[in-house]
Amino acid sequence: MNGNIIKNLMDFIDAAEKSRKYPGNTASARRSAVRLFEHELNEQEKASLDTLKKNLDQIYTNVFNKNKSNMTVASLETYKNRFIALVKEYEKYGINPTMMANWNRPIRKISTKDDKTKNNVPENMEVRESEYKEIEMSRFELPLRPGIKAIILVPSNITRDEVNKVRKYIDFLDSIASEPSNNEVVMDVENKENI
Repeated sequence: MNGNIIKNLMDFIDAAEKSRKYPGNTASARRSAVRLFEHELNEQEKASLDTLKKNLDQIYTNVFNKNKSNMTVASLETYKNRFIALVKEYEKYGINPTMMANWNRPIRKISTKDDKTKNNVPENMEVRESEYKEIEMSRFELPLRPGIKAIILVPSNITRDEVNKVRKYIDFLDSIASEPSNNEVVMDVENKENI
C-alpha cells in the first residue's frame, strides 16, 4: 500500500473506467476530487495510504479553508465524500486485480422527469374532473394575451375564506410575474380603449 498514492488512485480510476466499473462522469468526478485533495497532501501522505486515511480530517480542513471562498460548503462536502469513497473502493478493489475483476458495481436507476413530476404531486392535489361534476362550479376564462388564457374554476357557493385563498394566490402570481414587454403594453392599452 506504499508508493505514490495519488498515481495509484488515478490509475485505479482509469482502470475502473476502462473496465466499465465507473461511468465516465463518475470517473471525472473522482479525478476532480483527487486533484483537489492532492495539493494538500504532504510527502508521507502521498507515500502511505494508511497515513493518508489517518490524516484525512486534517487534510479536508486544509482543503476547506483553502477553497471556501471559491466553492460552497455543500460542494466541498461532495468532493470529500467522493474522495473517501474512492479510497475505500481502491482499498477493496484496486490493490488486488482479481477483486477488480469480480467487482459488480450496483447500477442506479435514474428516474425520468415524468417520475419526478408524479411523485411531487400530493394525492389530494390531483385534479379529477369527476369530483367537480358533483359540485356546481363556475368557470371563468380570462384572455391574457393572444393564444393564452387563465381558467378559474370555483364553486358556485364560494365563501369569503375561499376567496381570500384565491386572492393570496393571485398576489403570489403578481410577486413572481415578469415585467410586460412593449408588445404586451401596447395590446393592453388597445384592449382598454376597446372596453
